[in-house]
Amino acid sequence: MEFRQFLENGKSNGSCLVVGEKISSREIPKRISAEEQGENRMLIFDNISDFSGSVASNLFGSPDRVFQAVGAHDSSSFYAKIDQATQSPRPKNIQKMNSSDYEVIKDPVLLDQIPNIIHSEHDSTPYITSGVVLAKNPESGRHHLSFVRLSVQDGNRFFFNPRTPRIKEIADLTVYEGKSLDIAVLIGGPVEAMLLGTLGCTAADDELEIAQALGGDALAFSDGELPVPLGTEMILFGTVDPEYGDEGPFGDMKGLYMTNENPFCRVTEMWRRKDVNYHSILGGKSQEHVGLVRLRMQHQLEHLKAKTPYILDYYLPKFAAGQMCMLTVEDGYTLADMDQSLFNISLIDKFVLLNKDTDAKSPEDILWAITQRASGDKDFVFVQGEDIFGRPGFSIIDATVADTKDWKNIRVNVFE
Repeated sequence: MEFRQFLENGKSNGSCLVVGEKISSREIPKRISAEEQGENRMLIFDNISDFSGSVASNLFGSPDRVFQAVGAHDSSSFYAKIDQATQSPRPKNIQKMNSSDYEVIKDPVLLDQIPNIIHSEHDSTPYITSGVVLAKNPESGRHHLSFVRLSVQDGNRFFFNPRTPRIKEIADLTVYEGKSLDIAVLIGGPVEAMLLGTLGCTAADDELEIAQALGGDALAFSDGELPVPLGTEMILFGTVDPEYGDEGPFGDMKGLYMTNENPFCRVTEMWRRKDVNYHSILGGKSQEHVGLVRLRMQHQLEHLKAKTPYILDYYLPKFAAGQMCMLTVEDGYTLADMDQSLFNISLIDKFVLLNKDTDAKSPEDILWAITQRASGDKDFVFVQGEDIFGRPGFSIIDATVADTKDWKNIRVNVFE
């Protein structure tokens, strides 16, 4: 589904608010944050004083909108669709780009072409927060899609920050070996490409073929060296060179500022749709940012839950940016009984095991369980380097008891 069709669907079903009053790019993050804490609708800002286009945000700020993007109605049906597409990829539908759809700009001055949005108080530059990077593995020839946060510099350059496993592997084979890497950055791409940019697949997958299976015949790709999805609102074609600089600070979803040394990317060409809808994800701890990051972990947890009967449910709290999991298990099961594959879930480095009499969504309940039920050294595991769980810096708290029916373990409720 094209990005603008997804916006139109939101307008039709009442989940999208069009903001018609005149505002500047710098005012947008505050408005998104206020909406998240209110009705949490998609937002379209179509009267921006310093940008000649619209800005759309908070598209995936609620799970329901994520599910609707691929025609699913809940998490189970959503991940079932993803699994089906992964198991049955389709050859790419290649077509020529219609030049009447796009304005083509050579060597663009980026700060003149995108809204200059500052997401956090001490961010050093405007960031492209919604850029899905398309790159090809030089060894396998398979294509990979990955959200990458890009720090916009003067002229036609931005910093390239390859952090997730597959894009890092591609960078390791090219940029970090002293070679250049051609990429395309999709801003406002089809929803299938955006979701695959965060879900992640294996190195054996070509994610464009999985996107084709999800999107069906309506999805088409260009016939260029990098087959970009046609209908994308804005596409930046560039080359990442082994030339480095210090990026940051920028506000991260962990609630802290980060700095990195990263390579530069030179943008050689921009495709920009007429009446462009620029997608901006509120950086840091927003519903959309954290919600998209959590999709990959939730996908793996869904698989684990399906094959492990004693795992009843899981919860990834927003405040932990998806890196902590509250895991509800059947009474009688403890850390020693856990399937070791649990501890290979992407990005999660902290688990708290809970009995089903504890509300995993209640911080008060969780702290109570840790205080009362994690009673000895065996209930706290802190990994200092490689361990049987294979994860450095990993920690687990077993806040369960074996028998919740023993009167000493029964939780007190008000007698009615």
